[in-house]
Amino acid sequence: MIRKYKKIWGLAIALFSLSIANAQLFKSYKIDSSKTDTSINNLIDLGLRKEKAWRTTGATFTLQGKELTQMFKGNLLNTLQGRIPGLTVVTGSGEPGYDNPTLYVRGESSWNIQGNQLVILLDGFQVDLSALSALSPNEIESVTLLKDAASTAMYGLKGGAGVLSVRTKVGKILPKNELVLNARYGVQSLINHPEVMDAYNYTTLYNQALVNDGFSPKYPNPELYKASDDPTHPNVDWYKEMLNNSSAIQDYNLSFRGGNKTARYFVLMDYENYTGLYKNATAIDKDFGTNAKYNKINLRANVEINLNKNLLVIANISGVTEDRNTPSGFTASQLFDHLMTLPSAAFPVKNPNGTWGNSSVYNFNPEELLQQNGIYSAHTRTLQTDFNLTQKLDAITKGLNFIGGVSFNNQYGGYYQTLFQVKSYEITKDANDMPILDTGGNIVYKTIGTNSPGTSNDVGTQHWNRNTLQLGFNYNRSFGKSTITGMLLARRQSYLHNGQDYAVRTQGLSSNVTYDYAQKYVVDFSGAYMGSADFASGHRYGLFPAVGVGWIASKEGFLKNSNIINYLKVRASYGSTGNINENYRFLYEEMANGANGWIVGSSNSSKGGMAIGQMANADASWELKTTFNVGVDLQLWEQLSATIDVFNEKRTGIYEIPSANVPDFTGFSLPYINSGIVHNKGIEAVMSYNSKGKGFQYHVTGSASFARNKIIQESEDAQPFSRLYKTGYSIGQEKGLVFNGFYQDADFNPDGSLKSGVVSSSYANVKPGDLKFKDLDGNGIINQYDMQPFGYNNVPEITLGLNVGFNYKGFDLNAFVQGVMNRTVDLLSSAYNYTHPFVNNNNITAFSANSWTPETAQTATTPRLSTLSNANNNQPSDFWLRNGNFFKLRSIELGYTFPQRGVLKKFNSIRLFVNGTDLFTSNKIDGLEPENLSMGYPLTKVVNFGFNMKF
Repeated sequence: MIRKYKKIWGLAIALFSLSIANAQLFKSYKIDSSKTDTSINNLIDLGLRKEKAWRTTGATFTLQGKELTQMFKGNLLNTLQGRIPGLTVVTGSGEPGYDNPTLYVRGESSWNIQGNQLVILLDGFQVDLSALSALSPNEIESVTLLKDAASTAMYGLKGGAGVLSVRTKVGKILPKNELVLNARYGVQSLINHPEVMDAYNYTTLYNQALVNDGFSPKYPNPELYKASDDPTHPNVDWYKEMLNNSSAIQDYNLSFRGGNKTARYFVLMDYENYTGLYKNATAIDKDFGTNAKYNKINLRANVEINLNKNLLVIANISGVTEDRNTPSGFTASQLFDHLMTLPSAAFPVKNPNGTWGNSSVYNFNPEELLQQNGIYSAHTRTLQTDFNLTQKLDAITKGLNFIGGVSFNNQYGGYYQTLFQVKSYEITKDANDMPILDTGGNIVYKTIGTNSPGTSNDVGTQHWNRNTLQLGFNYNRSFGKSTITGMLLARRQSYLHNGQDYAVRTQGLSSNVTYDYAQKYVVDFSGAYMGSADFASGHRYGLFPAVGVGWIASKEGFLKNSNIINYLKVRASYGSTGNINENYRFLYEEMANGANGWIVGSSNSSKGGMAIGQMANADASWELKTTFNVGVDLQLWEQLSATIDVFNEKRTGIYEIPSANVPDFTGFSLPYINSGIVHNKGIEAVMSYNSKGKGFQYHVTGSASFARNKIIQESEDAQPFSRLYKTGYSIGQEKGLVFNGFYQDADFNPDGSLKSGVVSSSYANVKPGDLKFKDLDGNGIINQYDMQPFGYNNVPEITLGLNVGFNYKGFDLNAFVQGVMNRTVDLLSSAYNYTHPFVNNNNITAFSANSWTPETAQTATTPRLSTLSNANNNQPSDFWLRNGNFFKLRSIELGYTFPQRGVLKKFNSIRLFVNGTDLFTSNKIDGLEPENLSMGYPLTKVVNFGFNMKF
């Protein structure tokens, strides 16, 4: 393998040198760039390299770091929502420190390569997503999304899911050192939580459900539960008991920037603190209970040093420490699930004798556990260090440089908990729902749990390490009307984390050559020859080429003197990239798995054993994505600019197990093969208008992106109808039965059986008020063959963004609105407890306020109430599907910059601002917050105040 690698390296250098030698045949020629806009001359970050915007042929979008500061989020990734066309950010939890989103580039194009599989680059080196999420917006210079093959082919086996490149701020040559102080303090409050019914409605409707099931009512007098001060008939608002209306968040950072021709630096120190919404968490003692807390400290030092006129050395060092505290013994998801499912009538927070209330049915008093169960602590530290050097080789040929870089990125997390247990007590009751009293007239309690002194222990660690070494050459030189830039880079990467026995290792060559003639015509060749140890020898390396072309039409004579069209570029690219998947490693090896073993000896002793697992596939390879992209970049009247990209992708080699039955006596399972195929296509557009003038200035930017995929080939069992296949439809597209109203009393005979001609269900014996479905195959029975596709899935096909703002006499205003469309959410899978009252001792929510009864038969919106699980009503169907479209005011900020007068002349600038994040949402889904359906720790909105001072 080493010999083969050396041959490839030598061939690549020879080809690269040949292109340089040929370029020297061109004569010197001065190029007129007077018609080129300044922004078009800016360098675009392409991760491994940078290139002038007008010379790029790929589909990219760059967001300036200052735009990220307009949102107050604990996770940097959440500030990207809707701001980058082609990047879909799906919100996660609202819990401080655990608010991790999921990222998709141009939607989905594989059922295996799912969210968060894109390459994340920090200053040119790959890091984990968690390393990026903890950064401060104030240390970010730019964020660039690389989307098509022309921009991602250099990443070879890793570029198939897109690349997100983040550049941190660097030093500048300044007349004096710059000091910047930023501070902001905010108040966050929950956007929404599920609306549950009070104790009176719970007990009344629970009685109704029991009667529907043929049982006697449980609560003789629901009127008793209307009171709010009777602990024997409690009416507890658990959300009110557990949550504050608001909590504090704050962020402070100080940065230094400066330098000269010899050395330049940027240094930042940042502190953030987020407090959760839990109420009275430390009411008893801070050692027994805790609020959700998240503290983060960022330290960064970026240095550039010209050791001599030919040698530049760059060092970037960043350290982040994160401390998270949460209540011990349960997760936030479990807690909020209990807040929703725990009936108001279940038990009081405190009993009449002052002890903790509880119930043997639920055995979960949220307030008791919050205040006395202990603390779960997580400490995470992330270290990112990278070093680069550039050595000019003008002595060999002008414009040639030797480049090298090494990066060590790692994260370590340690977890520690204290765990206590205290007794709680259940009020015993008689058949009339009244408390049982002893001979002294005191309530008789049932003891639940025991008192324990508590335990304190380490509960695990997690870590990851990414190391990269890269060496190569770059070249930049003009010859007459021609300019050639290029790069050849050898890279080796290693990635190891918890749960891995073998690190993921990749290595190979990445190359790029860009040629332009007279700043009108651009041709870009890029690609990678890369391999991975995850595949069998002889199948480890692949070539991933791409070509891009660009035409700067505005440089042509017929447009050169136009007063309308300032800049017009048409570009196209075609090429391929790949994806390796950590879940499908070493498929070329036969694996043995644990098995049941056997029984031996007269004592029937059990012995463990191994069994043949998945069959090996020696030809297993990577998924391959081929992309064709056409784009237009336009600027009109020096104020209006637009970028449009249309793309078509084909992903082949998607892993799947062939759909075939293998007899058990064979002892093996069929292997994974690369046979799946998906098409993905779409369009992205951005349009901006920036007014020019000395007085009132304003700007408007609108963006839209659309991506739709279609499964072309997937191995499936034979089906009687095409609508039952996944092939031909989108990945994850919702599929289910067609809702056709509710079964009515008229559908049944006096004995409870269905009348002749009325469709029956294969899932359960239905009753009046159950869901009725359409019999699509006409056999009179509802089963899996009556399903059909509906709508979309939870990942939106369309993302919209609108940014507006102005500046006038020191005042500035910026507002950003995001919208998503073509999104479907499934309440059955995503909000089951919210939509299924009383089953498994569940609560009842506002969703079921208009359930089916004989009186509401024509107007009911939900099935009859029941305490029993109903398989018919639990089938996937369009009854449970909802339009997931929404619009959100992601950020709005009003600021004022003081004029430099009097004592303020000592400052470069002083700016005060007030900011809002996620203040308004246009749509709710059945009373739920549309992004995460109000499940788990709720999402929050923020209002904050702050200032910015530059010295």
